[in-house]
Amino acid sequence: MAADAPREPLRRRLRAHSLSALGALAGGPLDPLVGAALGGMAFGARFSRYDALAARNLELALPDLDAAARAGIRRAMWSHTRRIVHEWLVLSTARRERVLERVDLGDSVASLRELSRGGRGLLLCTAHIGNWELLAARLRREGFDGAVVGYKKRHDSSADWLVSLRASLGVRSLAQDDSPRELLNVLRSGGGLGLLCDLEVKRLSGTWLPFLGQRALTMTAPAALARASGLPLVPLCCVARGADYELRVEEPLELARDRDRRGAEDDLLTRLNATYSRWIRAHPEQWVWYRPRFSAAPASEAERDAARAPLSARAPRPR
Repeated sequence: MAADAPREPLRRRLRAHSLSALGALAGGPLDPLVGAALGGMAFGARFSRYDALAARNLELALPDLDAAARAGIRRAMWSHTRRIVHEWLVLSTARRERVLERVDLGDSVASLRELSRGGRGLLLCTAHIGNWELLAARLRREGFDGAVVGYKKRHDSSADWLVSLRASLGVRSLAQDDSPRELLNVLRSGGGLGLLCDLEVKRLSGTWLPFLGQRALTMTAPAALARASGLPLVPLCCVARGADYELRVEEPLELARDRDRRGAEDDLLTRLNATYSRWIRAHPEQWVWYRPRFSAAPASEAERDAARAPLSARAPRPR
């Protein structure tokens, strides 16, 4: 007899129900209740294991700051997290324009249109800083088509809620373990492919490179896609500036063609990590310090090579 399919953990179901319930109220007459509920959750998070992880990450990455300053960043980070979740809830409603209109585009759209001239695809690389979901939604509103790549969690209806949110905004979601051909097809059709590649993802091919002054596991997919597509990486972010946001597009990062494959890819990813590190140091309260980032680097070359191997070449992980 076949084993029963794994059930979704209760905490995930509760989180999904909470998002749906709060989303029904967000932006309307009862919106202050939504803000109060999220404020309570943000306060409670300050006493969770996630806050402890944030404290460890901050101590590693910003050792020049004293404990009080780092604690202040953690408090501001939870406040910012409350803010962006509230904005996601409003984006899930018919009242979404009030959030979308708060993004100052500057010359970012003109820069992207120039880069996409002639039907070229855009390999867009951002980080978990500011409001990354708002970034994708705002670009879609400006007429940019394509998809974003993210981790498809099994048995997690709260992750499904985010996928549905993007779909309601006209943003397509692709899974990190989808066929590379599907990702490249987005680029070859002239679309934009959005990558969130600032965090540690142990189940994907990675290499240890500098990030915020530490050796950190860095996913190699952006460099592999740049090589396969012939496109540069385009760093961009949507960071809070008071009550509004500023969408910034930086100079494209080209893959060095005069170096061996591994050297060129590591060089490209090092420059991308340096860009992310600069953003985070400028806006530390807007980054997700509560996420895993600084696992110990492997001691041997063989272990490093194993981490870099494509997912298909690795031994299957137990489920």
